[in-house]
Parts: sequence; C-alpha cells; structure tokens
Amino acid sequence: MDEERTEKVWRNLGTSRIPKLPEPKFPNADAIVREGLLSTKRSDEAVDVLLVNPPTPDGSYWIRSQHRVGRRTRENMVWPQVSLAQMAALLHPAYKVGIIDANADRIGWPEFTKLLQKYQPRYYVTQLTAPTLENDMYGCFLAKARGAKTIVLGTHVTPIPVETMRPYPTLDFCLVGEPDITLRDLIDHLEGKIDQRPPEILRIFEKDQAYQPAVKENGEVDMHGIKGVAWRDGDEIVVNRPRPFVDLDDLPMPMHELLPLKKYRMPLIKGPFTFIVTSRGCPAGCTFCIKHVSYQFGLRLRSPQLLMEEMWALKRLGINNIHMYADLFTVHRDQVVELCNMMINEKIDIKWTCNSRVDYVDEEMLNLMAKAGNRLISWGIESANEQILKHARKGAYREKVEQALTWAKKAGIMNWGYFII
Repeated sequence: MDEERTEKVWRNLGTSRIPKLPEPKFPNADAIVREGLLSTKRSDEAVDVLLVNPPTPDGSYWIRSQHRVGRRTRENMVWPQVSLAQMAALLHPAYKVGIIDANADRIGWPEFTKLLQKYQPRYYVTQLTAPTLENDMYGCFLAKARGAKTIVLGTHVTPIPVETMRPYPTLDFCLVGEPDITLRDLIDHLEGKIDQRPPEILRIFEKDQAYQPAVKENGEVDMHGIKGVAWRDGDEIVVNRPRPFVDLDDLPMPMHELLPLKKYRMPLIKGPFTFIVTSRGCPAGCTFCIKHVSYQFGLRLRSPQLLMEEMWALKRLGINNIHMYADLFTVHRDQVVELCNMMINEKIDIKWTCNSRVDYVDEEMLNLMAKAGNRLISWGIESANEQILKHARKGAYREKVEQALTWAKKAGIMNWGYFII
C-alpha cells in the first residue's frame, strides 16, 4: 500500500518549467551601515583629532617629520615627534587631541587598528613620505573606513599634492607647505568654530593681513578660501593659494606630555631625549637639502626666552637631554650666545646636542656652547672632494672643516659627521 502511495505522490521537481529570469534586485544595506557607523556611541577615550606617526613598513625604526624625507634610521635613533606635539598644542583645548607614535612604541598594524577603534578619531592627521607612501596610506584607509576625515602633510605632499591625492581616494585633504596653522584653520572651518578662537590663536591669524574666514554669505564654508589646503571638489582636486609662514614665537609650547618621551633615543646620549625647535629655515643653498621644500630659503628664529621656558618644562617631565632641532642651529650667532648665557646663568644643567655647518661657528662661540652643556655637534661635512662640494653648492671646504672640528674637540664637544656617499 505504501509503495503505491509513493508512486502516485513522487514528483521530480527538476522536470518543472524554468521560470523567466527576473531583473536583478540585490539587497542594499549601505544606508543602514552608514547610519550605524555615524551613530556609534563615542567612548570617553574618543578624540576629535588623532595625530599619527604610523607603523613602519618593516618594523625597523624610521625617521619621519613634517619637513624631512622618510628613511630607515642609520643611527638607530628613535626620532621625537615634536611636530605632532606642536600641532596638538595649536588645537588644544578647543579639540580633544591624541597622538600615536607607532614607531617609538613599536606598534604594528593589528595593534594600531585596535587603537583606532579605541580613539574613534573624527580627524586623522598623518605625515606622508615618499619611501613610506603606500605604508602610510594604509593608515588613512583604516581611519577613513571608520568614518574619519583624513588629512596628510609633509615634504611628499607639498610639491605634488594633486598626484598624491589622485590615486588615493581615501585622502580628503593635503596640507601644502607649513602645516601648523593650516590644520587649525581647516578644522575650525569644518567644525564651525572660527568665531570661537581664543585671543592667542586670533593673533596668529591676524598677522596675515589678507586673512579672511572662508565663509559664504549663506554660512557655508568656502573651501577655496582656506589657504594651504588641497581638497576634492567632486572629481576635481583643487590646490588653494599658499599660506604665509608663521611667526615661531606665536606658536604655543608643544604638548610634549602627549609623546612617549621615555622611548626616544639618540646615539652617544645616555637616557631619553627629545627635540626643541630653535628655528626654521636655512639661508644656505645646498642642492640636496629637502628643507627648501617646506621652508624655502627664509629664516625664522625662536626667542631664547621661549626656548628656556620649554627646556624647564621638559626638565619637569624628567628630560635632561635635548637636541636643538633646526635646519641650522648656529645660523644666528646672537641667538646662540644669548641662549647659552641663559642656560649657564639659570643653571639648568641640561646636556644637549645640535647640528651646524663648519662656516657658521667660531672658537669663542664653541667654547660658550660647551660651557652651556653642548655635548655633541652633528656637522654637515658631506665630502672631502672639492668638486663634489662645488657641485652641491655647499660653500664650505676642507680647511674650514678641519678648523671647526678642531675648535669643537678642544672645547670638549664630540664631533659627528654626515657625508654623502
């Protein structure tokens, strides 16, 4: 009986007529995902702006800075990210800021991704360098995927902003030239806070007599009016007019406390160290130097008084070794002499290093520098071949090298030479 029922009921569905193929109508969850991304509750650790020195390409120590070409360190130096601390100081307290120095903290991409989840930045700011470009762009990709606006700076984007942004759609903005004030101006406009600037920030913008807030009559931001920015206008990449150079004495003290100060190391220096920026720019015309990209051939000095204030602040943070960070520390004799005398008179007891050209020193100044705690000078010697020096437009030759290094050694200062090979 059961067999008869099976024979009557059984039907091979493969014999059915094939239905007409419908028009495709795939599910679209974009709006739901986007809403979820934007409505994710921000934690107490979330920041407005995250300033980043990203993980390195190969896990080795690398050097990155706002006006340097990225390279793997030859000296096993862990390079302080004072430029990020400077930008943080310009944004704080109007914005909650954080800094990640993945190079110093030995952070790889998996851990870095977790930190992005933790800090949930609304703006992701990082340095790009040519040798680390694709590596650095991965950080922008991760941040953009989590809803952040991405902002980049450095010697790579300044001369080629369009061709940096064109192949990388995760880039929202490039800061062309000196980034400090441009970053504050851009975020103030995007956040609608240009009318909430404190007096010390207002003074910086007022130094540019042609400065005007980039706001249309209807209250919308006029992106064309924000100096020093490259940005996307639909499919077009727009490069705005450049921003004038900033007066260094107008800048607030860098927020060194946000940096992993104990991780920074330099050859021949025992214990942690960091940078103090004493000037920007150099009048020399060496053809190989990258500093002309960001700072051109002008020179701006910081006052010795402000440098001393910063040194004492670093002392309170436990830092007793400092590198006087400049394109050419000894570029202005009066500044160096005044600073050294203040260090001696205030008995600050800091050991410090610097760089110099051999034709920007004299014996009296070197003796004073040694008395003020100068332990080592990095000299840009470049070559002993006069033809190479002439071709590089170095302007300093062998006899001057011998004399300057002899004076320094006699004063008790160690000599460190850089050469072009």
